[in-house]
Amino acid sequence: MIGAFPWDPFPPGEPDPKGPDPIPAIAYRAAMTAADAYHAVRLALRREGGALRVGNRFVPDGRYREAAILALGNAASSMALAALHTLGDRLTRGFLAGPDPVPPELPFRGVRLPPGLPGTPVAEEVVAAAFEIASELSAQDLFLLLLSPGALRALAAAPPGMAPDAFASLLAEAQARGATGREVALVTRVLGTGGVGGRLAFAAPRADVATLVVERGDGATVLGGGPTRPIEPTERIEAKATLARIGLGGAVPEDAFAPRPGDPRPLPGGLVARPVAVAGPGEALRAAADAVFEKGWTARLGFLELREPPEAAADRFVERAEALFSAEKISPESRSKGVAVFAATTLGLPEGVDEGPALVAFLARARDIARRREMSVTLVRTSGDIGDPAYPPGAVVGAPTDPDATVTAGHARGLRMGRGITDVGCLAIAAYPRPSLPSG
Repeated sequence: MIGAFPWDPFPPGEPDPKGPDPIPAIAYRAAMTAADAYHAVRLALRREGGALRVGNRFVPDGRYREAAILALGNAASSMALAALHTLGDRLTRGFLAGPDPVPPELPFRGVRLPPGLPGTPVAEEVVAAAFEIASELSAQDLFLLLLSPGALRALAAAPPGMAPDAFASLLAEAQARGATGREVALVTRVLGTGGVGGRLAFAAPRADVATLVVERGDGATVLGGGPTRPIEPTERIEAKATLARIGLGGAVPEDAFAPRPGDPRPLPGGLVARPVAVAGPGEALRAAADAVFEKGWTARLGFLELREPPEAAADRFVERAEALFSAEKISPESRSKGVAVFAATTLGLPEGVDEGPALVAFLARARDIARRREMSVTLVRTSGDIGDPAYPPGAVVGAPTDPDATVTAGHARGLRMGRGITDVGCLAIAAYPRPSLPSG
């Protein structure tokens, strides 16, 4: 019998959060519910009226003899459970790699994949299992890839002649020198082996291949190294230019960026469908804004995505929030209870990396540059508490949004979190409660 996870990120009918920060808590709860990986996959993969929906395609419900899944990343368990509950006994094989053990409800093998950069030996086991499953499928079968942030670490093996730890060190140095998370993923896709760069689809030449993605804003075709999409010449040029820009142009041989013998080419017949993003930062932001609007607040979008490192992201977010708040001209007589500004951010990190240290750096910078005593800034991970327990999964700095609450100045306050049900990046919230009328 399956328990509460992953049906609802929070119990249905749960009362509004209490404590000093109800507005950030309400926004976070709405964002997580809207971007929940289980429900997102159930919407994109469903059977109705004799048809089976697979992403953006509809096929006769009896089209496939059997189906196989490969679920990778922080939301692997939720996505795999959704596929099982849709496909039932047609789902005959699968493999999972994520931060948690495989749930007992799933009759498949899997490995635990802690946060980190690509270059882990665990990827060899994941890729071997994926290729074994893919090679055994026929033209009457469906190969369903369920990817969420962290899939890149599961699928990317080191380039020829480079040890996994050396590959991880190269990517860590690229990040430290200023490469964005997306650029690190692109370099991994171009230089790496394993299942990235279209190799996984190439391993299943007969079956229909479909990919459902939970993504953070970097794009559905890049997440996980693009296991179903061959590398374009322009991507090779961009990856090479990225390493040159940050002073790592000589770190790999010149021919590492060239196509290799046996690299995948586009498959004929349209057997491989383009990846379909089933959940992302847009859904989370929209739901968070709607939730605070229903509580009488004015909601404004700051950024759909901030890709800068934590301190720079905090600078841009606070500046944008100040501009939007000033434009609203909220006064004690205003009908609005306050202004809440939202943004999604990757904190400049590659997918699958522990966001904890960067979350702390973002909030510390936001606290230091806040210009108004009544302002608060919240940052929460939508992946829950995956990562080092020493770092908070979500916290608030600044003034409380409950006008009757008292808080200790300068201290961060934790929020109640969900765990591992999705990963659409981090949600940033700046809240400005309506000014109070002067006493007396």
